[in-house]
Amino acid sequence: MALGLRIILIVGSVLNAVYVLGKIRHNKMSMESSIYWVLFSVVVVLLGIFPDIAIWFADRLGVVSPVNLVYLVIIFLLLVKTFTQDQRIARMERQLTRLAQVWALREEEKGQQPD
Repeated sequence: MALGLRIILIVGSVLNAVYVLGKIRHNKMSMESSIYWVLFSVVVVLLGIFPDIAIWFADRLGVVSPVNLVYLVIIFLLLVKTFTQDQRIARMERQLTRLAQVWALREEEKGQQPD
């Protein structure tokens, strides 16, 4: 793996971890999300520091270049995060719809009561 790519991976991941930790400090990020992003940064830093990990896995999986494997791992992890967030958003939309329906029914009941 090229030295330039390794440096970019390490610096980018450390900056990402610092950014996430700053968001945690100011209570602007949930712990669930922050744990994911910190672990994501750790994985990318490990791949940058120890390129032999990527080389070993690339050889075992039949990937031509370790760099391709690194990109594939990053894309896979981001897709997993996107999928879990999509599920979370769908659940929150259902809860919001239900809450609006309950609120509307309660408002309707209040409007029908004699004064």
